[in-house]
Amino acid sequence: MPLLLYQIAITIALLWMFLTLILNAIRFRPLGYYGFKWRVSSPTGSNLPLVSVLVPARNEAANIARCVRSLLAQNYPNFELIILDDSSQDSTGAIVEMLANPSDDPAHRLRLMRGAPLPDGWLGKNFACHQLYQVAQGELLLFTDADTTHSVGSLSKAITALDYERADFLSLFPHQQTVSLPERLIVPLVQFFVSSLLPVWLIGRSHHPSLCAANGQFMLFRRGAYEEIGGHAAVRNMVLEDMLLARRIKQAGLKQVLPDGSDLVQCRMYRSGSDLWRGFSKNLFAFFNFSLRWFWIFMGLNLLAFVGPYLWLLLGWITGQARSLEWFWLPLSQMGLAWMLRILLAFRFGYRPLDAFLQPISIIYLLTIGLNSIKWSRRGGEWKGRKYFPMSRH
Repeated sequence: MPLLLYQIAITIALLWMFLTLILNAIRFRPLGYYGFKWRVSSPTGSNLPLVSVLVPARNEAANIARCVRSLLAQNYPNFELIILDDSSQDSTGAIVEMLANPSDDPAHRLRLMRGAPLPDGWLGKNFACHQLYQVAQGELLLFTDADTTHSVGSLSKAITALDYERADFLSLFPHQQTVSLPERLIVPLVQFFVSSLLPVWLIGRSHHPSLCAANGQFMLFRRGAYEEIGGHAAVRNMVLEDMLLARRIKQAGLKQVLPDGSDLVQCRMYRSGSDLWRGFSKNLFAFFNFSLRWFWIFMGLNLLAFVGPYLWLLLGWITGQARSLEWFWLPLSQMGLAWMLRILLAFRFGYRPLDAFLQPISIIYLLTIGLNSIKWSRRGGEWKGRKYFPMSRH
């Protein structure tokens, strides 16, 4: 009986995740939706707010040209583009300088900043964003990463969404490009957990701080709102600054909107397995506020839900109970629900459907990264040529 109750509980949990994902998939508005609901009043830009597009870049020679060209091609008529070269050890700055020419930048929107040395008490990206804010002139501030690529209308539609929803802050989830096997195993899990555990469609309808999410790859603030919550200076030494800024927006009684940006913005977060390993090691344990208890609760539940059914089927076959409800049919239904979850996610957000069957491997791989993240939190690690030490809990 205890085993049967356990299997029923796991099945119900997966059904709840499946229903949450379906509801999110239906009600999670794509950014392009707003292009049909609301239109800026003047295509000449005479009465449109100035937008400061702000890009922190450290060792981004492989990405920066693609990103900058896509931003310069935006059809929104009133913006400035500022790139901060954050003490890069490669040719990032030189590439940006080459793009500041009449053929790539006929409107002379592009400006390159050289970042100041990283002071004590700051994490690198947070300080880079703070410096960008200090020189930005816009009424709206868009922070976006150097590994993103933007379709021509992404900026105008993001501003349209912000106005249409009467929001103070907009973030979105780009389409995540996954090429190598490590990317395919891990990167979709971010969208998977957000879409199956969080009622995303409620984020713009609730001021409760627990109902928030953000992605530092694209964050658009009204300047007054950014300054009211203290900007990046308020989270200067904190990992996952995007989530923390979103929480501060809600705590201040301001409004966030979180559309699906996969139709207009793309990102390839990591270009090698080693970069992925280090990047997720930097962030994963911080997501649990450096709490071993919450880390193990989360990982334990995922192991039970997505790895456990395979083990129960194997044990049922070994013990001769392969046709019983608790040893066969319920574990098999759990596997089917897990496959359907990932297949639905794949079709909705542009991942490979066949990767759904790699979910158990993905969870085990995530666990190993999490263990390394715990080690980093205690001994330190390295990311983009800088020593990394967690400096503050949420």
